[in-house]
Amino acid sequence: MPRKELSFFIAGNYSTNSLRFSLPLWVVRLLAGVAGFLALLVVASVVMVLAGTYRLSRLSYLERRNRTLEAEFTKVVALRKQLELVEDQSRKMATMLGIDQTPPPVNWDSGPRDSQALPEWVKGQVWGSQLVPRLVPVEGYALSQRAKQGHLAVDLAAAVGAPVRATADGVVEQRGEDRQYGRFLLLKHGQGYESYYGHLQDWDVDKGDSVQAGRTIGWVGTTGQTTAPHLHFEVRKDGQPVDPASVLKF
Repeated sequence: MPRKELSFFIAGNYSTNSLRFSLPLWVVRLLAGVAGFLALLVVASVVMVLAGTYRLSRLSYLERRNRTLEAEFTKVVALRKQLELVEDQSRKMATMLGIDQTPPPVNWDSGPRDSQALPEWVKGQVWGSQLVPRLVPVEGYALSQRAKQGHLAVDLAAAVGAPVRATADGVVEQRGEDRQYGRFLLLKHGQGYESYYGHLQDWDVDKGDSVQAGRTIGWVGTTGQTTAPHLHFEVRKDGQPVDPASVLKF
């Protein structure tokens, strides 16, 4: 059986001499396989080099980002310490001035709740029939602070933006902004009664407006000297503050 082989001829353009050699077919196949393997190896090496370069650049970016975050975290820690110092000084100043800046923490699960709807005695009444404060001004509240000496008012904790309603029929006597109680409203009712609403986020009535019991007059906020959303609510009789709990049921 004749041996299978491949012959190769090499000749020059300007020479009659030529070179001829033959290789067995299995050798040619072996060389082709080795060449293919080497080509795959080169491709794999290039891919690995590119992947390594990408990972190295990514690692370099992450290291720079980590250094930036560490620097920012250091600034946050410093600002937090400064804030704690300012809050401590503010509490000391408030204590010296007799100001209660922030209501005590509220347990929302145990605090009493007002009705989510207006009582039946408010509905369908004509203006002027309810001139004495009887309606709690905030729905879904928690009584975070009762009246005490130096604070003849109640603090009704509620979510920011909760509607504040008139506690009785009356007229808006004052609407303004106070350094301590922020945006406030003062309503004048009958029989010498007035009601005061502080720390409002905004108003919904103007000075001189007539309002009926249950009418939304503003919204709970954090304006003034407070860091927690609540309504500072006062009831006044003949111009003097009285304990709201003596007039309303909380």
